[in-house]
Amino acid sequence: MNAKGSNGTSMQLEAIHETKPVGEREPRIVRVCRDSNDAIPVAQYIVTEMKKNPFTPEGKKITSANLFDPAAEVEQWNAQPWHAKLGGMPDYYSIATGHKLAAYQIWTMQVAPGQPWDHKPIIKAMLIQRGIFRKGWQRYAQYDYFYDIWSNIHYGYVGTAVGFSSNELLGGAGLAQALSDAKYDLHKKRQWPTMQHHPENGAWPNSADDVQDHISIQLGIDLYTSIKPNALSADLLLSEITFVELPWGSGGDNHAKRLHQCHS
Repeated sequence: MNAKGSNGTSMQLEAIHETKPVGEREPRIVRVCRDSNDAIPVAQYIVTEMKKNPFTPEGKKITSANLFDPAAEVEQWNAQPWHAKLGGMPDYYSIATGHKLAAYQIWTMQVAPGQPWDHKPIIKAMLIQRGIFRKGWQRYAQYDYFYDIWSNIHYGYVGTAVGFSSNELLGGAGLAQALSDAKYDLHKKRQWPTMQHHPENGAWPNSADDVQDHISIQLGIDLYTSIKPNALSADLLLSEITFVELPWGSGGDNHAKRLHQCHS
């Protein structure tokens, strides 16, 4: 792959994100980082989950509940012959509320801490077993990524696949974070609960979530919009995370992406 340097000379891609001018009078050494791209197996694992989970029995139940359309049911009921309507029209909107509550309940039972779709402890254990946990940071190309991002991307992707709106997913995550923070303040700090406020996330309860988590969930939502499960791959997901700007969070200690410091 060729490009032009700042002086107009041709540039030849020699290694990931590293270039060496071709045709210059004096050659220069280009350092190639040989640290392993250990985010790749994590991406492969989470993509398998993202492709599978919308079609599990739990995923199908949530989808079915979210698909219930009271307006369509009313229209269908009104189109029936008069004798089929003698018993009166059911309260389809109350039925819809019941379906939505059921969807929320099943979803919560899947994504709550320690439940099957909470991948954070699973990924941590996998990385520790392989000896590449590195305080939660794994490399891909120029950057390191914090392992929190993967389950949040799954949350946004699968949640959209089973029929939740972005407001439901982002608001639900914010509400869960607010409750978690309140519990921590009450039981660990023995103080009146406080709440995070990140207006860049949007209105409350979205604003109560960690910025890096909010960004990860939104990435998953957007990814489902553009790439459905049958076409999703680890390479595509890894490509998407490279486009997220530093620091993937609010900065300071609250970030999920950083420049990789080569050790090899």
